Amino acid sequence: MKRLAVLFAVPLFAGYLCAQTEQSTDTVTTMNGTLIDAGCRTTHMEHKESSTNENTTTRTQTTRDTTDCPVNTSTTTFGLLTSDGKFVRFDDAGNARVVEMMKTNKDWGTYMTSHKPIKVHVSGPHKGDVIVVREIR
Repeated sequence: MKRLAVLFAVPLFAGYLCAQTEQSTDTVTTMNGTLIDAGCRTTHMEHKESSTNENTTTRTQTTRDTTDCPVNTSTTTFGLLTSDGKFVRFDDAGNARVVEMMKTNKDWGTYMTSHKPIKVHVSGPHKGDVIVVREIR
């Protein structure tokens, strides 16, 4: 009778333990770029359309203007602007990490006072257009 109970209990517990393991599908991304103020970043798109009556030619022109602000000592929300023009926002914990690094990293302080760009290396998984910052250097 004990063997029968063990025979059923072992697979039951093994299945329970396998169900408890969490499999992460988040892929960690590593990005390099310039640290910018995400609260100050704006994008403006303008569409102009012109047409002529003689040849019935229609011409559409789209312009996109983006304003990127460098970080300063009062910045609280951050983002990363890559060399190919992609912009990624940081999560709340990542913003807190950057604020802490701004206080402790003397080089960043001199870059901010002289209005120079701060180049960073960020790694973490993406959640939509936000990166969950695991490491920033």
